[in-house]
Amino acid sequence: GWTEIPGVMMRDANFTFGENGEGECYVSRLSGDGGGLEANVNRWRKQMGLNPATPEEIASLPHRETLGRESVFVQLDGDYSAVGAASAKKDQRLLGLIVIVEGGGLFVKMIGPKALVEQNSAQFDSFCESLDIQVQ
Repeated sequence: GWTEIPGVMMRDANFTFGENGEGECYVSRLSGDGGGLEANVNRWRKQMGLNPATPEEIASLPHRETLGRESVFVQLDGDYSAVGAASAKKDQRLLGLIVIVEGGGLFVKMIGPKALVEQNSAQFDSFCESLDIQVQ
C-alpha cells in the first residue's frame, strides 16, 4: 500500500502512504554517524515539538537488530514541523530506526498522522527487516 516516489536530496528510498499520501517513510544514509545517536534522537524530538531527551532516556530506548547490527528504535508523538515548514502538523507519530554501519549511519523514518502510522507500523517493521546494503 506504499507508493515509491522519486528520491530527493539525502533520501535513498522514499515512499508515501495513506489515501492522500499524507504519510511518508524514507531511508537516508549519512557519512560518519550523522552527528551521533543523541543528536539524531533530539533532532527528531525537536521536529515533533518535544524537549530534548537526557542521555539516560536515550540509553534506555529499545534496541532491534537491523542489517546484522544493533539499532535504536524511536517512537514519538507530537506536532510535526518539517524542515522549512510554515506550521506544524498536529497529532503526528514518528517511527525511526538508527543504525550505525561501515562508514556512516542509516536512518529510517516514518512520519504521518498518528492513526495512519499506527495502521502501518507492521509494514514499517517489515520494511526495516528487508533492508540490505550493497557496498560499491
